[in-house]
Amino acid sequence: MQKLVRHYPSCSFEEWHFREAKKMADWKARRHAVKMVDVTPAEFTAYCEKTKAKPDLTTFLKFLTDKAF
Repeated sequence: MQKLVRHYPSCSFEEWHFREAKKMADWKARRHAVKMVDVTPAEFTAYCEKTKAKPDLTTFLKFLTDKAF
């Protein structure tokens, strides 16, 4: 995904995973619901082609939200 999504975090997977796990724990502590979504590069590419959106971080987050609901 780092090569596909512009402005995707350039840190290692371990560092990214640690930060995301911390964010999820913070959200859960505030009684927010967290839904994990499996994503493949092919799905994101198809989404960008379908919506004619640029493959950037904003589009990626919208894609995740749309897929979750």
